[in-house]
Amino acid sequence: MEQIDRASLMNVLAPTNAPLQRRLPDAESVELGVLLAQMADRYPGQDLRDSMEGYLWDFEQLALKYSLPKVQAALAALRIQPGQRFFPRPDEVAEEIEAQIDVERRQREVRRQLHDRQQQIEEFWCWAPGWMEMTGNSEEELLKRFPSYKGTKSIASERNA
Repeated sequence: MEQIDRASLMNVLAPTNAPLQRRLPDAESVELGVLLAQMADRYPGQDLRDSMEGYLWDFEQLALKYSLPKVQAALAALRIQPGQRFFPRPDEVAEEIEAQIDVERRQREVRRQLHDRQQQIEEFWCWAPGWMEMTGNSEEELLKRFPSYKGTKSIASERNA
């Protein structure tokens, strides 16, 4: 086996001044290029020859940060947005991606809250018969004490059926 001298090893391990740039996989890079070319065709009155290389790099960075499908979805949304007269700038696409992420986040939160409420209702109506039997109170008295559960008994029974 060949010996590596210390100087050669240090040369190989020494950090370079040029930072490594993350790149999309080749297939995604080609897909992004095709997508941007199709988008450019939608704006024939705008000369993008000088800026397309920079746009491609910026959009690649967006795809690395968010994902190529998110960039595609944002471009698709901007393409049909009323008043979108020019090729979308990368910052506009980033704003659209963030807006879509916010919508998804709010939808997940609403679904979680709905799920939690359903679970509370089911637990309440599992607990309620025992409480009424133990206290001798009627369902009407129970609902006076816990008014937020009025009208929810049928929901609980539907889910348990």
